[in-house]
Amino acid sequence: MYQYYIVEIQKNQDGEYGHLVHWAFDADPDVARQKAESKFHEVLSAAAVSSAAMHSATLISDEGVPLRNECYKHAPDPTQE
Repeated sequence: MYQYYIVEIQKNQDGEYGHLVHWAFDADPDVARQKAESKFHEVLSAAAVSSAAMHSATLISDEGVPLRNECYKHAPDPTQE
């Protein structure tokens, strides 16, 4: 079994943090990586249009090695204040 982790971190406009940990696995190493990449991009798709001040994703191997990461930063929406 091969497993990867996708750590999602969000910082809201008030400065408070939250996080989610997703995982992807498969008996085939290539399929496991493809599933992990898919989830990584799914998180980033949501992060790109998020209302959070900061929204990031990191793809990590089962050995704890970071493989990819990306972060979106969003200015506060003045119409929401």
